[in-house]
Amino acid sequence: MGGKSYYCDYCCCFMKNDINVRKLHNAGMLHTAAKVTYMQRFENPAQILKKERLKKPCRRFFSGYCQFQLFCNYGHYSPEDIKRLEKIVSQQKKGRRRKKGNKPSKKVQNKKLPPSMQSIDINKMKQFNQNLDWELGLNQ
Repeated sequence: MGGKSYYCDYCCCFMKNDINVRKLHNAGMLHTAAKVTYMQRFENPAQILKKERLKKPCRRFFSGYCQFQLFCNYGHYSPEDIKRLEKIVSQQKKGRRRKKGNKPSKKVQNKKLPPSMQSIDINKMKQFNQNLDWELGLNQ
């Protein structure tokens, strides 16, 4: 039976393009673990570092394979990985300090901007609306 197949980006596998097959796959443990592993890439490094510092190293993981993977109560980061995380977190903190320390730039004068980008003068707007009402005959 031909047809298009569905590719799961998290698990890197193809399957039959059927809604029931996809639902069954997405509810599975392997897919859930692969998705969480993928989403951890975008987690804040400071939070990861905080969690990993509280954990003891996992003997199973460092001896070859930990069957618990994401659900393991022990840390899967080596001391070198933790040092890299510390370096990344310290660089992020320095970047935040620089941003806060910058003085705000002087306000750009309206005369230099094109008319579409100039700030709105409320008095001119009120005057324009009064003129418009008169033209439409609403002030009778």
